[in-house]
Amino acid sequence: MEQKIKRKYDELKAKHTLPDFNELNHEFEISTIECEEFLLRKIRKKIADKINAMCEFLEDLLSPDNSIANIYEYKAFDDDERKKIFELYKRIKVLEKLALELSVNPDEKNDADFINNFFSSWNKIRIETTGFIKKIKNFWEKESTKEYKARYFG
Repeated sequence: MEQKIKRKYDELKAKHTLPDFNELNHEFEISTIECEEFLLRKIRKKIADKINAMCEFLEDLLSPDNSIANIYEYKAFDDDERKKIFELYKRIKVLEKLALELSVNPDEKNDADFINNFFSSWNKIRIETTGFIKKIKNFWEKESTKEYKARYFG
């Protein structure tokens, strides 16, 4: 199946000057797509899934719900860092809404443009997001070495 997807992608790549198949596959697992029909639309959907997951992650950092983990992770950042998180969040939300718009009005050329534009900004987005993830992971590790004292809040 992967070979059929790769062959179809190579045709579309020549037509739309798309990113390298292996790079895109590494990031978004496009070889797992089962049918090559509407391939660019399906790739956009794979990218949108990752965008949506990132939005949820950033939303939890910016506005934690009543989850203990989200409230705890919120404390890992100061106001300046939250501003940076929000700036990243806004950039990703624009991409999310563009992907949604394209899902309502599918068009091969627009899907190709979306993939190209997203992929060109993906590395910076990934690096910024990874920095926030590492900070949270380190916060959990640092805090887990402190002695926890349970309190009754009732």
